[in-house]
Amino acid sequence: MNGSLIEIIGSAIAAARRLGLDHAEERDAARAVLLARDSSLTPGVARILVDELYSQAAACAA
Repeated sequence: MNGSLIEIIGSAIAAARRLGLDHAEERDAARAVLLARDSSLTPGVARILVDELYSQAAACAA
């Protein structure tokens, strides 16, 4: 997976915000992007990564 996880998650959050999605939907979008970029990730691992990095990534997306 190229790019830092924070940048990838932050980009997904920024795109979700442009579409007017709420925080739960932002997290769902970030998980979907991670899963699409790295087929070796499981949904559970993607969820943990987003949960752990969401606040940092959201600050970068602002």
